[in-house]
Amino acid sequence: MKVLKYIFGLCFIFSSMPSFADEEALLRYAEEVAELAKTTCAGVSDEIGKVANISKANTAVTAVGTAASTGALATGIAKSKEEERIDELISQICAANGCTAEGVAGMSDEQFLRQVLHPMAEIAELQERVKKSKNLGNWRTGLMAGTVGTNLASAIMSGINIDQSELQQHISACNEVIKFMPNISNELRKAGINPNEHAIAKKMDTLSTWCSPIDTKEIEKIEKRMKGVMGTSIAGTAIGAVGVGTSAAANSSKYMDYKIVGLSEEDKRKEKALNTTANVMAGANVATGVVETGLNISLVTLTKRLMDQASRCEEVLK
Repeated sequence: MKVLKYIFGLCFIFSSMPSFADEEALLRYAEEVAELAKTTCAGVSDEIGKVANISKANTAVTAVGTAASTGALATGIAKSKEEERIDELISQICAANGCTAEGVAGMSDEQFLRQVLHPMAEIAELQERVKKSKNLGNWRTGLMAGTVGTNLASAIMSGINIDQSELQQHISACNEVIKFMPNISNELRKAGINPNEHAIAKKMDTLSTWCSPIDTKEIEKIEKRMKGVMGTSIAGTAIGAVGVGTSAAANSSKYMDYKIVGLSEEDKRKEKALNTTANVMAGANVATGVVETGLNISLVTLTKRLMDQASRCEEVLK
């Protein structure tokens, strides 16, 4: 709030350059403006730095989420390949009429020996494949749950920092002061005041070189990108939540525990559809993670440039 009290007085103070009757009055005026600039512009770089730090943290969070989504997609693809091999093995065993409990129960001892024990190697492999597929499904579900957490954290961090109105007001107040620095330097030169003889004259020349107004539209860009990160994070959270549920459903005992004794064609279709949907959701989360990370990196770049600009000016004002 301390910045706001300057805003109301600045327009009056700097509405026009005063006429100076003597050198002493001009030097005193320059000192007053330099002191006001020091007070008004103090802390701008720190405030921008806070936004930069949030963006850096968010970049790290979204990078973790993207990696988890990528892992979930890769795991899901591996699971789909396991499912294909399982279907092949089931077909081989079913050819021996051994894929259902009813089929086995209706066999004679001779048929059982010939038609069930013979493909025992396939049954053993099937059991291993089913176990591996279930493990892959659990990993996919866990990784997708991780993306829900990272997206939620990103949405919260971005939401808290969307409103940069205080920073914008602070920068506007600072701009109102420093935009008159070149005019004051010109007045000092016109008055024949030697910068080598008067420290404030030299300081005004330095301030005119290193202090330039920060475009407040850049702060609007920060807000827009923060909104973009938050929106993408919310979408990623929703996608991840659906993906977790879908992956868990595809990996439920309803499908996995009964693969060896056989699934109905309808259940096979449902399971395949659930696996496909879970993989699609994982892929969608990869996409949202890439967008989030890109927006955060652009925020880091933008805030670093603005922070450097503000820091240079603050350093000269000390």
